Parts: sequence; C-alpha cells; structure tokens
Amino acid sequence: MCWLVLGAPAWLPAAEKLNATATAPGAVRELERMSGQMESLSAAVGPKVVQIVTQSIKVAGAGEQQPAGVLVAEHGRGSGFFVEAGGYILTNAHVIANATRITVTVQSAGGSVQAGPTREYPGTVVGVDGDNDLAVLKIEAEGVPFFDLSRDRAARQGELVLAFGNPMGLSQSASLGLVSSAERQLSLDDPRTYIQTDASMNPGNSGGPLVDLEGNLLGINTMILSQSGGSEGLGFAVPLDVIRRSYPSLREKGMVLRARLGIQPRSLTTDLIAGLGLKVQRGVLVEDVDPYGPGATAGLIPGDVMVAVNAESVHDIRDLYRAESGLSAGTAVDLWVKRGDGTRVLRITPEAMRLPAPASPAAGVTEKENLVLRLGLYGATLTPALVRTMGGLRNEQGVVVLALAGLGLTGQNAMEPGDVIHQVNGCVVDGVESLRHVLETIADGAPVVLQIERGGMLSYLTPGGLPNSDQRLRKASVAVGGRAAESSLRY
Repeated sequence: MCWLVLGAPAWLPAAEKLNATATAPGAVRELERMSGQMESLSAAVGPKVVQIVTQSIKVAGAGEQQPAGVLVAEHGRGSGFFVEAGGYILTNAHVIANATRITVTVQSAGGSVQAGPTREYPGTVVGVDGDNDLAVLKIEAEGVPFFDLSRDRAARQGELVLAFGNPMGLSQSASLGLVSSAERQLSLDDPRTYIQTDASMNPGNSGGPLVDLEGNLLGINTMILSQSGGSEGLGFAVPLDVIRRSYPSLREKGMVLRARLGIQPRSLTTDLIAGLGLKVQRGVLVEDVDPYGPGATAGLIPGDVMVAVNAESVHDIRDLYRAESGLSAGTAVDLWVKRGDGTRVLRITPEAMRLPAPASPAAGVTEKENLVLRLGLYGATLTPALVRTMGGLRNEQGVVVLALAGLGLTGQNAMEPGDVIHQVNGCVVDGVESLRHVLETIADGAPVVLQIERGGMLSYLTPGGLPNSDQRLRKASVAVGGRAAESSLRY
C-alpha cells in the first residue's frame, strides 16, 4: 500500500520548508471557505431536486426469475427537478418511458438526507420530447423552490460543476467535477450536443440538474459512457438552451411540433465526397427524399448537398439542426443546394412533423397476437385500414410497433411506437407471424438489422448496436430488478 503524506518534502531546503508550513493555514482556510460554499449550494439546490420512482410492465427475458415472455412489473428510479412553483418537474423521457405509475418524492426546504421530512406525490406526464430525451411531469404542490428557466447560462469548458440526483436510489446526492467539453457531439450523424463532465454520475442520476458553483442550471444529466455500467468520468447532460426551446411547447401542448423537410440528412465524410464525386467539402448530403414530403415537392433529389437554409450557411448536420429549429410549418424558405457543378436555390415549404400512430390500448394487445419476444415489443400486422390511419407509408407491408415491452434477447430496444418494420436482415416481413419466423431463424448473438420506416423515412436499426463492442452508452437511470437501458442515439 502506498501512502501519500501531504507535507513539505524532506529534500526541500529548511527555508522552503518553513514557507510551505507557513502557507498551509491559508490553504486550509481557502479549502474551508470552498467547503462552506458547497454546503450552502447543496442546501439551496437540494429541495429543488426530486426522486422519481416508476412502475412499468416488461417482458421477462431468458435467465430471469419469471419464464421468458411473461409480463412482469418492474420498478425504476431516476431524478428530476422543479421548474415552476406550481409543481412542474423536468426529467428525462427515458426515466418515465412506459410507466404505468409515477411516484415523486419531494425533499422539504431546509431538510437533509439524514433529517428532513419528505413527501410522496403521484406524478402525471404533461409532455414528452423523445428527440431530446426530455419530459415534463406535474404534481399537486404549490410554492416549491424551482430553477428559473428564463435565466440563460451556457457551460464553459474547465469550470467546476455539481451533478445532483439519486444514484442507485441514494437520494439527494451531489458530486463535483469539471466541464470536460461544453459542446460534445457523440455521433457524426447525430446533431445533438451535450455537456460532458467528469462529475460522478451513476444509474439513477438521469433527470437531475447539472449546476454551476452559484447554483445556476446548466443542463439535465442524461447518460454516461461506461464499460462497467457505473461512473467512469464520462457523463453527459442536455444543455439548458435545448431545455429552454422545448419546455414551453411541452408545457402547453404536451409535445414539440418541429417542422419537417422530408429528407434523410447525412454528414459529409472524406469517403463520401470522394466516392460520390462531390464538388463541395462542407454541407449536408441528402441521402433520401420522402416522395410524399416537402423536399420532393421542392425538387430535392438524393445526392444533393445542402449548403444554406434561408441564407444561413450549413456546414454540417448540427448547422442544419439549428436552422430547422427556427422553421415553421407552412412558411416557405429558400434552400441552397449543390448539384453536380452547379448551385440551385429551391423554395421549400416545411410541413408539421408527422405524429406516430397511437399505440393500441393495453386491453386490445395480447401475447399470442402481438408479442415479438426477441425484439421486446408488441406489433400488429399492417392492414388497409391501419395504413389509412397512418397515411403515406412507403411500403404497405410490414409490422407496426404498438408498444415497447422491455428488453428482448437482442439487448437494447431501439424501436419506437409507430415505427413500421419492413425487413429483417434483408428478408421481407408481411406480418407478425412472418416477423417472428424470420427472427427465429437468426442464431443467438448473430447480427440483426431491421429496415424500418419512421416519419416517412426508411432507415436501418441494429438493436443493441453500439459504436464498438467494448464501449456502451448507458442511460443513467436504474431499473430495480432489471438491467439499465442503454442509449439509442438517432436523428
């Protein structure tokens, strides 16, 4: 065992030893001052933070206590924080996903973990923004302390921050760290950016606030990058500016209605530029165009490279994402695109984002007719009547996802209600029985590639697929009696 003694080294000259000793009391006083600041900060922030316990239904997988395929109750834990005095709470969407019951535990002002009254409230979901992993809850409480979302504050690389939450169900926990990156993009084709911090986060921290040393909100703790499943100094928080854009719509409408261009964007890479013979080095490649969407109407075709929206330069997919956030459905804008050697200006009128097909009531879903165990979902065979309610499907054969049922044998369930599965590993599926049959022919552990349709666009999903086999992005929430859900990064 190696012991590190914090004193003057023996090799220092006597005079320097005296100087080191003389300055020690000042250093101690500075540490005591900082400690006092942290205590005051924790006392102020703590009552704004809540613990969220959910009850949901999942499908038991192989090797669990219940037989595989049996619907079992599961409890999960996460965090949240007040954003209005009237009991409105912000948390992560994945914390309350599929929940049938939500219980919110509130710490009284001036209370502490050891001594301080708490109170439990039933929580109601007000709105969900799945794209940014945000959700708003409401409890019947008044006059609670809250974070003021009208205050804009951006994180700065290198500044000290604290992450609050309930890791592993340990309520009112705080951890200190640095902002490692103020704008971390986790995937080239994912336009979202996060605050990266080495402040300790573990399952259960999801939904808690990330604050500066003055208690100002910087973001919402969302996920960790980990090989072990616990904190390894790589935590990620959704920034405050994203929260500020989404919250008003979630509060009033229950969702965020984004304008839709009807394209599948792709970040430019050296290989794409060389292989496709593109004449530009910056921009966003149009990988696919919805034949029924505004992009097709405006004259966009696959292979075009978007370089500007309304005279605002688009260098990468993040620029496009920011430009789209300012668009309104029904209001025409100009797009500058490179096609071959020329530049074209196209007039496009964005449309409202298509809403996913509503999930069927639980009473109408059965294991026999709808359960697809290996994907951990309930699906329904597309029928002409169902296709009409969904409108504008690219392919009218397949299986629509009605609801998620938990983790299947392939691991992470990246599907969403309203998705339509058309193919599995290149094999066309025309119904639930066809989907089950194709999946049964795939050996355990073998790759599974699903072709799905979401919002009129075709894409491939690899359930459980991650950047590499060694690193796993995990949502920083905990499922009691189950496994923590891994994150699915998607555009």
